[in-house]
Amino acid sequence: MRNFSYELQDDNQMKTEYLLISVIIPTYNCGSFISAAIESVFRQTYPAESIEVIVVDDGSEDNTSEILKTYGERSIHIHQGNEGIASARNRGISVARGEIITFLDADDIWCPSRLQRIAEKFISEECTGIVYHPIAFVSRDGVISCSNFLKAYGYREGVYGEITKELITGRIFCGGSSFVFRRETVERIFPLPEDIRGGVDYYMTVMASCDELAEYVPDILGAYRLRRGNISMFAGFETPNDLSRVYGDFAHTHLRVCQRLKQLENVRNYSQEIDILMRRHIHELIFSHVLGGRRYDAIAALPFLFRAIDSPLALVLAISILVLTLFLPKSLFYSVLRLKAKVSTAMVLSKEKAETNFDKD
Repeated sequence: MRNFSYELQDDNQMKTEYLLISVIIPTYNCGSFISAAIESVFRQTYPAESIEVIVVDDGSEDNTSEILKTYGERSIHIHQGNEGIASARNRGISVARGEIITFLDADDIWCPSRLQRIAEKFISEECTGIVYHPIAFVSRDGVISCSNFLKAYGYREGVYGEITKELITGRIFCGGSSFVFRRETVERIFPLPEDIRGGVDYYMTVMASCDELAEYVPDILGAYRLRRGNISMFAGFETPNDLSRVYGDFAHTHLRVCQRLKQLENVRNYSQEIDILMRRHIHELIFSHVLGGRRYDAIAALPFLFRAIDSPLALVLAISILVLTLFLPKSLFYSVLRLKAKVSTAMVLSKEKAETNFDKD
């Protein structure tokens, strides 16, 4: 059932339609940032009575629980053990009533007009199942350090219609705080597999986009907070074992996406993208093995890497990984990856300084 509220305007008695929007905020040990995230929702220009805020505390061990109590009945609070972000999102969906579903990471923030702009797009484009927008970078203390994250990292912007292939290959950023879904779209892919620990946003946006049309809002309507561990896939991890776990998590997620895509009736449409994903899965699996001290397992996976070659570039990459796997010590392997991450991040953040204001529109 569609959930609307209406206002009568002017002499023409024109109806203004407000969709009920459910905002789901999974959180784990984000006591330093959760208030800023929630307040950015409460500051929305969209009518407060048409916004449902659901915070799922995934077993936080800091002061998150105490902070959530201060909001009383202004938001719905769900507490569970530390079961992971996929489980937290599933719990949020299970109680959400909105026709529009959106997620906000507990350390991210939105511009005040975000929900209004998104709702307008869904109302004007009735066949659209997904709406997304670009985001900025903000530092740990809230200072904007990069006004357009997508542009700085070379992601494609302005893509609309069928976007599944661009999402699969990583040409469109799959940030959870920048994508919004119709309820029917979310229900088609939920519950999320709870064995996915890393790349939940990637799995969700890719699978939601299948058989759906997407619309793009060109304005920067949110910000991704830079803090230890989230500036890149691995720049903030302190040990090779930490990074091994991250690579292993992403390798598993990419394999799960491949498995789900192969179940689609139109799987042939994505055959090339599935091949790309399988190569990515093998790369990450090998890196995970090397960083975790399982070099024999990494060597055992190398034949699968060469089976997936379909271009000269893929061959060069495979040979490079072969050399690194066979000859580079674990500690040096780790240092090379960290250095690469830090250099690329520094280059991105030096490209531009931000002018976006997240307190005023």
